[in-house]
Amino acid sequence: MFSYIVESWSTVLAQLLRQLGIIGISLPIAVALGVPIGVLVSHNRRLARIVVGVAGVLMTIPSLALFGLMVIILAPFHAGIGIPPAVVAIVIYSLLPMIRNTLVAVQAVDPGMIKAATGMGMTNGQILFRVRLPLSVPVIMAGLRNAAVLGVSVTTIAYLVGAKGLGYFIFAGLSRTRLDMILTGAVVVGILGIATNYLLLLVEDLITPKGIKITRAQ
Repeated sequence: MFSYIVESWSTVLAQLLRQLGIIGISLPIAVALGVPIGVLVSHNRRLARIVVGVAGVLMTIPSLALFGLMVIILAPFHAGIGIPPAVVAIVIYSLLPMIRNTLVAVQAVDPGMIKAATGMGMTNGQILFRVRLPLSVPVIMAGLRNAAVLGVSVTTIAYLVGAKGLGYFIFAGLSRTRLDMILTGAVVVGILGIATNYLLLLVEDLITPKGIKITRAQ
């Protein structure tokens, strides 16, 4: 495996960058959709159950089937092959952890703090952006980490719809009975998943309010 990586380092690097590009497009879209949806439905428990249920059903669709479905749906728009179906599929898979964690985080904010903020004359918008969301950062980031690690693994299947990525080594290795290629893909994907998780932990530490850090440490 190591010999193959040394000999094919340019290919490994190119496919790694391709995989990072797909994830880099998908995750911001998932956050931009999932967090607002989670906040909006947090005030209506029935609607929240429906939205989380729908997101859960979408997540149960086998990844290969979902990629194939995206190819069919996007084909009339001349976007059925390549990055577009991969991005849409990964966004769909990422919505459940983002919506669920945002919903739980916003609903778990201490009512006493909301009453105190209201008593200080804050508007609903100020309470949301200055109280609810800052206190929800750790839980929301946990959802983002779950979505990111899931996205890293699911993106390997994007190779089958022409998006390339690290799945090239796994599927090409299977077709050629090359264990070194399969191991290269599996190991690099695993390392990428671990690195992504720890990178997002650092981001979480940077954006989490200091007061919450002290509370969590205690």
